[in-house]
Amino acid sequence: MAHGQNQAILPTANTLPAGQEIFRFDEGFASQIQQGTNFLFGPSNRWFALGQVTNGGQTFYGSRFQANERALVQGYAGQTPTTLSNNPRIQWIHNGGSTVGDLEFRVASSFMSGQSDLVATMTSGANTYFGTTIPNNFTFIKPKVGISFEDIIGLSITTSNSISSGVNRIGASIEVNNVANGNGLIANCFGGINSTALFGKASGQENSIGVRGDVPGNSQFSAAIYGRAGTPGSNNFAGFFDGDVVITGNFSPSDAKLKNNITNENNVLEKISLLRPVTYLYKKTEGLSLPEINQHGFISQEMVEVFPELTKDITKPVFDEEGKIVSELSFKGINYTGLISVLTAGIQELNTELTAVRDELDEYKANDKIRQSLVQDSREVSDYSMEQNIPNPFNDRSVIRYQLAPDVNQASITIFNLNGGFVKDYQIEENKGEITVLASEIGKGMFIYSLTRNGQEIMSKRMIVR
Repeated sequence: MAHGQNQAILPTANTLPAGQEIFRFDEGFASQIQQGTNFLFGPSNRWFALGQVTNGGQTFYGSRFQANERALVQGYAGQTPTTLSNNPRIQWIHNGGSTVGDLEFRVASSFMSGQSDLVATMTSGANTYFGTTIPNNFTFIKPKVGISFEDIIGLSITTSNSISSGVNRIGASIEVNNVANGNGLIANCFGGINSTALFGKASGQENSIGVRGDVPGNSQFSAAIYGRAGTPGSNNFAGFFDGDVVITGNFSPSDAKLKNNITNENNVLEKISLLRPVTYLYKKTEGLSLPEINQHGFISQEMVEVFPELTKDITKPVFDEEGKIVSELSFKGINYTGLISVLTAGIQELNTELTAVRDELDEYKANDKIRQSLVQDSREVSDYSMEQNIPNPFNDRSVIRYQLAPDVNQASITIFNLNGGFVKDYQIEENKGEITVLASEIGKGMFIYSLTRNGQEIMSKRMIVR
């Protein structure tokens, strides 16, 4: 037994007799050397100290247990450890060598039990892992805190209080202040059959948002949510939204440098004519949130016969309320955006045809004005009549009734095409009568037929042959 100025944890030359232990006591202090010759940090020293000890300019108040070049310290340390500004500590001290080991936090059912459950582990790199074991591959970006559980739920955070609704409750807050690269949260789920890296579920009385992304927009590239499909074109999607989607702006890659084999859309009217635009209502289908109002579109099974590249076979998982995949649903989809260029090409083709028809009509109108002026100059016009052909349109034969002026027994009814070209002439040798026009003799289309006498047009009308 020794009494002095708390020299128990300082180096000493005292030798521990074989088979004995050294105890030292002082006011507010007790220590014991169980193994070794002094209170040093050596591999053969095993001892403990309780109470207040001054070592150099630092005073420690608490306990220290030393073994195998490692020590566990609990208490206060500092210039004035009794002041409130110094917080209590649990400190693990090691030599940094091969015996560094880990600091474990365990729980056991009794003092006599030789078994205990590992709750958390702190490593020499100041990393803390919560869980029963530290997996060998748990070195992801050298985390300061890691969680590894074999249970169903690795970490559960619940925030519940009665604060007024104006207060924003936060279950967990993650903030990273970085210089170059930073990630606020990395979720990696792998293995097994079904994996969901991040599952967000919200249920509010007024507004609910499962996952929200927000960026200030003051950087070179900003994306509130960024999704990437590993193999585009297969049953992989960078984003899948089951329900209505509102987009305030939408752009697709269309730069020429991203494309090759560029050709013009040609002769698409025939293909467009094969499409069947329909209106329909969706069936109630488990696993899909389909709209219940009347829809306009096409049938994918029909679209694949005309534009197969605009259809896609889709298989999506069906989730329960807890986000667990319980089944899957397969269906066909249509890329309606891809139809834009096809429909545009069809409009251009129709416009070309319409322009040609307009030119023909303009030419006919010009010729018609000439004919009308000739008719107006004729003093005998009021004495002539020529009825509209019956039937009109027709696909076999049609009848034209006429009447000539008194004392006139010879005239002709001549048929022209819209360009003014001669088609067929019917001679009239009676003052009143009718002629029969056969479709097989003049062909199909729109024609002009005129009553003429001595080469002068008296009146004209139109007929259509189908």
